[in-house]
Amino acid sequence: MSTRFDVPTVGADGYRRQFGSWKRDRPFWGGVLLIVSALIIGIIPLDLALKFALVPVEFAYIGLIFTVFVLLCGVFALAQPKLASFFGVAGMLIAIASIFGALGGFVVGTIVGIAGGALCVAWEPPADGE
Repeated sequence: MSTRFDVPTVGADGYRRQFGSWKRDRPFWGGVLLIVSALIIGIIPLDLALKFALVPVEFAYIGLIFTVFVLLCGVFALAQPKLASFFGVAGMLIAIASIFGALGGFVVGTIVGIAGGALCVAWEPPADGE
């Protein structure tokens, strides 16, 4: 009879090492910046629409659409590193287009999205020996 205490435990160093190897195999910072950009692009129009009624509700919905697409580009760049260039370019284009439909997170979200997309495009998979 086996108990749950018979399972070997992996310490914090083991998890950190596994996360480091996972992070090395994908455009981690580019994907993270695209996700952060999506949150910035989505929060600002919704906040303005709900609190101050400065932005029409239609723009808030458009902002949510841009938010979802930029977020998906960031997540897919992390999940499919072979397609990181495609998702980086798509994330940059959608972040730039969000200026017209969602105020681009007062341009901060657009700038962060451009930086994240550029990091995804510039990322190269590590060599086999690394």
